[in-house]
Amino acid sequence: MSAQEEPKKKRSSWVAWLALAVLVVLVGAIAMPMYGDYTERSQASEAFLLMSGAKTPLAEYFADHGKWPPSLEKIVEHTSGKYTDSIVMSKGAGGKADLELTARMKAERVHRRIAGTTVLLSTADGGKTWRCRPGTMDVKYVPGSCRN
Repeated sequence: MSAQEEPKKKRSSWVAWLALAVLVVLVGAIAMPMYGDYTERSQASEAFLLMSGAKTPLAEYFADHGKWPPSLEKIVEHTSGKYTDSIVMSKGAGGKADLELTARMKAERVHRRIAGTTVLLSTADGGKTWRCRPGTMDVKYVPGSCRN
C-alpha cells in the first residue's frame, strides 16, 4: 500500500463512522418520543380494556331488569388492574337513564403523564352502543377509537 492510499482509507473509515453516528442520532430523535407515548398509551389501554369487559354484563343486566345495577362490583369481576386504580359507575347507577363509567389511573407505578387521570365510557341506549373518551387524561394517550 502506498503512502497516498493510507490517508484515503482512514478518511473513508472516518466518514463511514460519522454517517453511522448521524443515523443513530436521527433514529433516536424519532424513536424516543414515540416510545414515551407508547408507554403511556399501553398503560392507559388497560383502563379501556377493563371497562370494555363490563359492557356485556351491564347491557344484559339492563335488558333483564330495565335499569342499571346499583354498583359494578355485583356484576363485574375486575374493577382495577396493574395501572388502573378503580372503575366506578359515575352516572346512572341504579337508574334507567344514561350510564357512565369512570376509570381512574393509579397515582404510583404509572407513567407520570397519566398518573391519577380518568377515562370515560358511556351509553345512552341501554348498552347497545358505547362511547369512550378521555376524562382528565390527555387525548393523545387514549386509543384512537376514543378520540372523537
